Amino acid sequence: MTRSIFVVAALLLLAHRGAAQQAANPHGALSLSCATCHAPNGWKPARVSDAFKHAPTTFPLEGAHTRTTCTGCHKRLDFKDVATTCTSCHEDVHKGELGADCARCHTPRTFAEEPAMKQAHELTRFPLRGAHTTVSCSSCHTRSGSGQLQFVGRGTTCQACHATDAQAVAVPNHKAAGFTDCASCHSINTWRNARFDHNQTAFPLVGAHQATTCQGCHGDGVYRGKTVDCAGCHRADYDRTATPPHAAAGFPTTCATCHNTTAWPGVPFDHNATRFALTGAHNAPACTACHGDQVYRGKSMECASCHQADFQATKNPSHASSVFTAPCTACHTTTSWGGASFNHDATRFPLAGAHRATACMGCHGDGVFAGKATTCASCHQARYDAARTPPHAGFPTACESCHGTTTWTGATFDHSASDFPLTGAHRATSCTGCHGDGVFNGKATDCASCHRARYDATTNPPHAAAGYSTACSTCHTTTAWPGAVFSHSTTRFPLTGAHVAAPCQGCHADGVYRGKSMDCYSCHRTSYDATRTPPHGASAIGTVCTQCHTTSAWAGGTYDHAVTSFPLTGAHRASSCNGCHADGVYNGKSTACLSCHQTDYSATTRPPHGSSGIGTVCSSCHTTTAWLPGTFNHSATAFPLTGAHTAATCLSCHGDGVYRGKSTACVSCHQANYNQTTNPNHAPAQFPTACASCHTTTTWLGATFDHDSRYFPIYSGKHRGKWSSCATCHTSPTNYQVFTCLTCHEHNKTSMDDKHKSMSSYRYDSATCYSCHPRGTKP
Repeated sequence: MTRSIFVVAALLLLAHRGAAQQAANPHGALSLSCATCHAPNGWKPARVSDAFKHAPTTFPLEGAHTRTTCTGCHKRLDFKDVATTCTSCHEDVHKGELGADCARCHTPRTFAEEPAMKQAHELTRFPLRGAHTTVSCSSCHTRSGSGQLQFVGRGTTCQACHATDAQAVAVPNHKAAGFTDCASCHSINTWRNARFDHNQTAFPLVGAHQATTCQGCHGDGVYRGKTVDCAGCHRADYDRTATPPHAAAGFPTTCATCHNTTAWPGVPFDHNATRFALTGAHNAPACTACHGDQVYRGKSMECASCHQADFQATKNPSHASSVFTAPCTACHTTTSWGGASFNHDATRFPLAGAHRATACMGCHGDGVFAGKATTCASCHQARYDAARTPPHAGFPTACESCHGTTTWTGATFDHSASDFPLTGAHRATSCTGCHGDGVFNGKATDCASCHRARYDATTNPPHAAAGYSTACSTCHTTTAWPGAVFSHSTTRFPLTGAHVAAPCQGCHADGVYRGKSMDCYSCHRTSYDATRTPPHGASAIGTVCTQCHTTSAWAGGTYDHAVTSFPLTGAHRASSCNGCHADGVYNGKSTACLSCHQTDYSATTRPPHGSSGIGTVCSSCHTTTAWLPGTFNHSATAFPLTGAHTAATCLSCHGDGVYRGKSTACVSCHQANYNQTTNPNHAPAQFPTACASCHTTTTWLGATFDHDSRYFPIYSGKHRGKWSSCATCHTSPTNYQVFTCLTCHEHNKTSMDDKHKSMSSYRYDSATCYSCHPRGTKP
């Protein structure tokens, strides 16, 4: 019996081995245990066991794929290098029109799952909102002549789908009026019950305009380009107004200058808003006192246009014969014509000194008032000609240079006010010491014009032979000629360090003083060539010696890397020169981190720098102190971290290995929070996924919505504290555009109808309430 069992087992083993050998060739390089797919009770049909589930491959099975047989995809029993794209198994019914990424609209659960397609609509230029979410795809993406749904190039304007609706509206006639912007009146929830907010146009309605019906202004069927000029509607009022006669007087048709939107009559004219504000005695006369000629526009504002008779009658002084040209206001006020006073200080010649006591006729005895000369010589020429100490002939006639307005005699000349202030020995020199030649104007002020003989006679150093400048003040003072000192600090080469003690001949032994080279190398080339650490010449180190050496001594030079394009910081300070310049390259050495730290970059795995496409600007995360630990400043990216984001680990957001091009939209991480929120219910109400409009990065809960500034004020004004929840006003939990005022404002004759009996547009419904009270206050 035992031997029989053994024989049977041996036969079964041979049978299994034969089956495996037969299956080896079709399966190719599939290296799996047979039991993974085959059962002991039958080689066929093979089944994917729970132990396999395709998970070890690059294509784990999910959804409908888990119910597909192996041969459903591996029809020829090919298992190696099988394509994993959707189109390798599923025919592209869109003929490539939507690209090869089927997962944008379809899921593995079922190919025709429309909610997934609508969710994909969020990635297009036209996310679905309102009533658009309830329509089928084919409602908008109609089929072409070939029967294929059209997706690419579909228009996103309202007119693309709703042109027929627009054409059918008769009140107002959308087609005749040229209305095309549906969203200005209609919402995405329903076409009907459209509301037009005139306050959003260039002509907000105020005053009596608010009670006027639409046809009152648009009875001509003109809606677009309607004139907002008052005269466009009120021309008849303008033409029949007789006090004053608007048309005859040529009044402007900018009615708002005098009238308001409450009523046409009973408007006062504010003369102070014109170019001629009324003051003094002008306030009392009637309008016809000035406008009796019916001239209102362009009326002259000159005093003489009304006061010419007063001007002609004035004899002290005689205005007409004296040809007074100044405006009357120069002397007269609007209080009265008499008692005028003339302020000479307001002219080009304010009176000072003896001029104040002089009578008007003392200067104006010739009857000349306007254009009277203001030069001293016009009155004092005789005194100028009589002066002998010094003789003024040739002196400028600008007498005020030396004389005052108090008296002519006792004049003093302030040489400090000239181009040559006197200093030192010049102060004690008599006037003739310099002006003995009789030259006062145009006298040369350069030192050599007086001291040329001393310049030529100086031999230590030889001024003339060395080509010294004749600007003597460079070394000499006005005190004395000898004992001059030369300040090298005033030249382009101030002396410092060992240069201060060097004799002049140490540098100027060649007799060159002017144009002497200031380049260190011109004197210190021997020291440059002899330096070996580092070898200056061989290493092409620059000849700007001051970069490393000082003027104290050549030896002990230090190189300040801070003046280069690569200042040393952190661990770089402790590195030896050869640590970076062992290749002998000093000039043009690369300063990129990667030029030295490529190994560190390639070896970093958290995150993997190379495979993640992380930039090679190492300083973005690492410091010069050490490669580890690196820190990343998220504030330098397009998504600075705030609130709870600052405490999140890198992998909580980048667990998918995506660092560059990571989506910054809130919903890309917080879709679950959005879907789970029920107060208010975000998803059914089609709330926008711009989470930041209500939520902060601190926490999802406790969001605030700025209802007052964007919509109806409920946190301020009369409605503050009058509600308990959103549902008090918003009765539809799936549509927050639906609201009611009638829950609180009950319909009864005393509180509603009587209050609105003068309003022709009054209706007891919420939409009408909101149209008149958009801010919860009286209109």
